Amino acid sequence: MTTQLDDFETRLLQSLRAEVSQRHQPRSRRGFLVAAGAAAAAAAFVVAPALMPTPAFSVSEGNAGEIKVTITRPEDASGLERALVEHGINADVTYLQDLQTCSPGRYRKSERATPGLMTSISDRSIAVTIPAGTVREDETFVLAWSVLPITEEEIADQNSDLAPGATVVSGFWSNVDFAVASGPVNACEPVPAPESPGS
Repeated sequence: MTTQLDDFETRLLQSLRAEVSQRHQPRSRRGFLVAAGAAAAAAAFVVAPALMPTPAFSVSEGNAGEIKVTITRPEDASGLERALVEHGINADVTYLQDLQTCSPGRYRKSERATPGLMTSISDRSIAVTIPAGTVREDETFVLAWSVLPITEEEIADQNSDLAPGATVVSGFWSNVDFAVASGPVNACEPVPAPESPGS
């Protein structure tokens, strides 16, 4: 079925099409670059499209068979455990609040040396490297991570000691415990992390 438009309807349709086209032009989004923990960072803008949310974690395998894990948010611990199982690693991952850790004694640490097993913390994520063969069939990779954002008062204290032009705009205290466990791993009983702020 074909419908003929009069002059007014034609102009109205053209105007609507122009409006829709103008609204869908790509635009950049801006956000602040933040500092980690007590580290200083100059206030700056970064441009990012931010079309899709960043996944909470990623797991990849390197050329030498090492497993590399990046965690951007303390979310979906069971999903990370499943992803590690797909790479042949049994895992027990726990995310805790308020800078806590798990009480000691919930597993027996492997007596084998684990060279190359390491973790690092940045302002945006934590990264873990598990070399090939580090976690055997009867063993479990155990990770507990907790984060506590620094307060406005702590930010002010840090900024009072910085050089001109440098500013701490955000940050966190972080506690990461990781090991290879031999045998069963019991449930985590949260306790305050050692040397946590205010302790």
